[in-house]
Amino acid sequence: MPIATQFSLKLENRPGALATTCSELAAKAVNIQAIVAEAWQPGRVRLVVNNTETARKVFEAKGIDFSEEKVLVVRLSDRPGALGRITRKLAENQINIDYAYGSIEKGAPKALVILGVSELEKAAALVK
Repeated sequence: MPIATQFSLKLENRPGALATTCSELAAKAVNIQAIVAEAWQPGRVRLVVNNTETARKVFEAKGIDFSEEKVLVVRLSDRPGALGRITRKLAENQINIDYAYGSIEKGAPKALVILGVSELEKAAALVK
């Protein structure tokens, strides 16, 4: 799964806005696989979920302003240099990284990293 749909939400910048959204997704059995809240743009949240169709329906039903884009999804070993190797490979192929975020669960063998890149298909072929 080197390519996934990422949602970019515009939530109200108030206590509980994110909690409500996460709870609504959970009520429909949508699991959030990766998330980042953008401090430089209050209320903006990017997330990748396990069920894009259901998430889309939740956002529409709740009147949440959102957009979608395809992103590169990479699972990396939890070892020093793993991210450096993949980003070097992208750089050597003239692929720009616009943003990145990731997560790992303690003890998990792989980290999940989301990359917004300039040439998605080319990048996906490089990281397979």
